[in-house]
Amino acid sequence: MASESDKKIVLLYVLDILKDFTDENHLLTYSDIITKLDIIYGVSPNIKSIARNIETLTEYGYKIVKKGKYGCYLASRDFDKSEVMFLVDAIFSSKTIPPQDAKELIQKIIKNCSTFEKRKYKHIYKVEEISRMRNTQLFKNIEMLDEAIEKGKKVSFQYNEYDITKKFQPRMQGHRFIMNPYFLVNNNGKYYLVCNYDKYEDLANYKIECISDLKILDEDIKPLKSLPNQQNFKLDNYINEHIYMTHGNSVDATLKLDSPKVIGDIIDWYGENIKIKKENEEIFVNLKVNELALIYWAMQYGEHVEIVSPQETRGKIKAMLEKVLNKY
Repeated sequence: MASESDKKIVLLYVLDILKDFTDENHLLTYSDIITKLDIIYGVSPNIKSIARNIETLTEYGYKIVKKGKYGCYLASRDFDKSEVMFLVDAIFSSKTIPPQDAKELIQKIIKNCSTFEKRKYKHIYKVEEISRMRNTQLFKNIEMLDEAIEKGKKVSFQYNEYDITKKFQPRMQGHRFIMNPYFLVNNNGKYYLVCNYDKYEDLANYKIECISDLKILDEDIKPLKSLPNQQNFKLDNYINEHIYMTHGNSVDATLKLDSPKVIGDIIDWYGENIKIKKENEEIFVNLKVNELALIYWAMQYGEHVEIVSPQETRGKIKAMLEKVLNKY
C-alpha cells in the first residue's frame, strides 16, 4: 500500500502533467495521465487514484474541465494567453534587461504554459540578438534602490557611459554621485531613478542600467517636500511632464495643431490631463511639460505642431533648427 507521502507526491505529479500536457486543444484521459506518470516519474497509480487527485485539485481551486470520454484539461493558469504574450514580448523587446536575465524571466513566465503553448515562444532563444544594455547588475540595482527608498537613506554610485571605443566606463573619472532617491520609474522601456543631488534644488533622472558600484549610505535623505515646488508632488504628473525623463524645469506651454489627428499622439505622450480648445477653426492645446522634453518632442512632430508659447522656448527651438539646417 502506498504511504501518505507517496499519495501526496503523486498529487503534485498529476498537477504537473496537467500543466505541461493539457490545454483546451489538448486533453488527456485518466489512462493517458497514468501512462505519462509511469514514463516520467516511474509511478503507476490506478484510475480511481487519478480521479481522487483530480477531485482534490478541483476542490483546492484549480479549474479542471472534463469532456466525457475525451478526457480533461487544466483551464486555470497564472496568466491567460494574452497576458503571457504581452509580458513575453515586453521583456523580449526591452533593451534594458540583460540577455540572460531576459531569457530567465521569460522562461519563468511561460513555466505554467502547456508544452504546446511554449512552442510559440521559440524566439526567446534569440534574445541575445537584440541590441541591449549589458549591465548584469540591473535587477540588483533596482532591489537596492527600492530598499534605500523604503528606508529613506541616501545612495552613492558611479554613473557610466560609452566612449568612442564602445567601452562602458564611469563618467567623470569615476566620480561618485551621492543622491537622495525618491522613486523608480519605467519610461519607454528604460528604468530611471528619480532623485536629488544635495547641492541642487531640483529633481534629476538617472538610468538605472548605467549605475554601477551602488551603495546604500547610513544617512537620511533630504525630504522630497523640502525641495522648491515639490510640496504637492505627484509621480504620474511628473512622468507625463518628463516624457523623455530629461532634467530641467517644466513650463506651461500652448501648442497649435495643423490637424485634429495629432491629438491622439499628444494624449499618447502626455496623458489626458491636457486642455484642448478651438478658436477660429484652429486647434490649441495647453499643457505643462518639461521644457527640454517639449523641444525634443516638437522636433519630432514639428510638421504638424507649432509651439505658440512660451516665447523663450520658441526661440530655443528656432536656434536648434538653425543649427540642424547648417549641418545639411
